[in-house]
Amino acid sequence: MIRINLRDDWREFIEAEAPKLRLRSSTTSTLEQHTIAFLNAQRRSVPRRPRVVHESREFQSQSIGQHATDYLALKKLIGEGGDLTPYLSRDVQRGRAGENDKTLNAWGLHHLHFRPSGTRDVLFVRITDSAVFVVKFLPHGSQHRDTWVDPSLLRILHDNWPEVGSRELRGITPEVLTSDQRIALRKNNVNFAVAMQDGTAHVGAEVGITATGSCLHDVTECHRILAELDRQQQIVEENEAAIRFALNVPQPEEVWIRLRFAEDGWHFYEAMRNVRIALHVQERASDEDTRSTIRSR
Repeated sequence: MIRINLRDDWREFIEAEAPKLRLRSSTTSTLEQHTIAFLNAQRRSVPRRPRVVHESREFQSQSIGQHATDYLALKKLIGEGGDLTPYLSRDVQRGRAGENDKTLNAWGLHHLHFRPSGTRDVLFVRITDSAVFVVKFLPHGSQHRDTWVDPSLLRILHDNWPEVGSRELRGITPEVLTSDQRIALRKNNVNFAVAMQDGTAHVGAEVGITATGSCLHDVTECHRILAELDRQQQIVEENEAAIRFALNVPQPEEVWIRLRFAEDGWHFYEAMRNVRIALHVQERASDEDTRSTIRSR
């Protein structure tokens, strides 16, 4: 038998990456829970790269007052590709990046403090690989629970940048909700639509939150990753003879196939001999017969 457990390799990779993402690992979590927390922490972090800052018309009309100097410094940092971690949610600072930020999960909005020490007002932004879209700033804290469900955030995104801000729910008539109703719905992990000025119903650019408060995108991606790991493991197990032939390793010598994860994807390698393996699978549409070509590097 060939030795292989790709799910263990994936868990090992997550645990190695966790400190970089300020993610506390838990030995009691299932691999699915661990994966979802890892994907959540990835979204909550902001990789360092230069980004163009775009400001909404509404933000430009706000009286920034005491935040003016801090905002200019933050804007400069964003443009230079500096580290935004000190400005992110306090959860990230305190090693709780795996916990849910429901405004981010539902609407795709990060909030930034104007300075690393923290501020009462927070800046709501949409962050992509190349840009930061500044929506507006609002006060936060126990007395401002409605800040996190303020429908103007989604409306401003839609009005200023419809291509990145929100998604329309066609055929839906948006219900007019009070602040308390929106707070209650978000608290109970219920997605709700926001009425735009043209009467259409919109939700966030993300795909929404689940009943547990997780981002639905993370849950879907978790299932895809685990299913792919299982598929790849089955391919390896079914092609043990070809792998042994390529490596020139006869029975009963042990062969241990593992996955190595890198920025350009994952790669197979034989751990006992530290030999990388290229596994190519071809599927014939005629009879769905699968043939594998294995070579060592």
